Amino acid sequence: MQPAAIVVAYENGAALVRCIDALQNEGVETIVVNNGSPLELDGVRVLQGHGNIGFGAGCNLGAAATDADVLVFLNPDTVPQPGSVAALVRVLEDETVGVVQSRLRLLDEPDLLNSSGNVLHVSALAWPGGYRDRAASLSEEREIAYASGAACAVRADVFRRLGGFTPELFLYQEDLELCWRARLAGLRVVVTPDADVLHEYTFERADRRKEYYLERNRLVFLLTAYSARLLGLLIPVLVAAELGLALLALREGWLREKARGWLWLARHASWLADRRRRTQPLRVVPDRELAGYLTATLDPRMLELPPGAGAANLLIAAWWRLVRALL
Repeated sequence: MQPAAIVVAYENGAALVRCIDALQNEGVETIVVNNGSPLELDGVRVLQGHGNIGFGAGCNLGAAATDADVLVFLNPDTVPQPGSVAALVRVLEDETVGVVQSRLRLLDEPDLLNSSGNVLHVSALAWPGGYRDRAASLSEEREIAYASGAACAVRADVFRRLGGFTPELFLYQEDLELCWRARLAGLRVVVTPDADVLHEYTFERADRRKEYYLERNRLVFLLTAYSARLLGLLIPVLVAAELGLALLALREGWLREKARGWLWLARHASWLADRRRRTQPLRVVPDRELAGYLTATLDPRMLELPPGAGAANLLIAAWWRLVRALL
């Protein structure tokens, strides 16, 4: 199977050149979807002039521009290590695998992990798993809740069958939403230690637009990807999460962004309904099985949890045990 690497760029400067150089050293077909000001790059195909269309739409544009069998999606601030793309292709030779993530290591501390596979909370909050664990602790391929879009791959036919990334999300959670659709369709999502990718990862939330997209897109995912039964059983948890996040937003100064997310959902109710109608028919896997990829414990290591998080975890865990028994 022939791969193509797709990198969506937006004013990334030297980091993008570093990523492209690593791919060229491997002889991989590379497509840069440039959402920013004009770029000149040697040896790669650059798609530009379309403006800032976001990550998902950019990935879709790159995917449509190649006849490759495997699509490898990389953030511009990553550095794929020798043999990493070939390792991703090998994993996808197993047709039960829908999406595979690289072992993401911190660029400045490569002995430590950025992500060993992303974690999904029952409330659809999500974060990188294994953050700052020893990279060597991820030594075997394993199933994960969902793959980080910073470095992952999918067969082109599967990508088309699933409908690609959802462009309306614009930024953040596109990887979660695509991987969950793959799971609904009965495909596995895994991480492999054979494909090492370094990532210049920084957890920065000073830009309030990030809060807006993260929260809005979390709710889009909940309302379109979860079954009606699961949503109904989780109502107490989801209402409590919304209240808690609203209070946190008020305290930290991003309540306006949280409210903007609610307003977007209200204004796009018909789109949400249509998106749900398109997503749910993919389902061939029961909730009881999907529940195994959700966690009731909120413990993102890159964040300081607010007071009361420990008690909330205990209550949510107790409710989740009841929910799982009823699924």
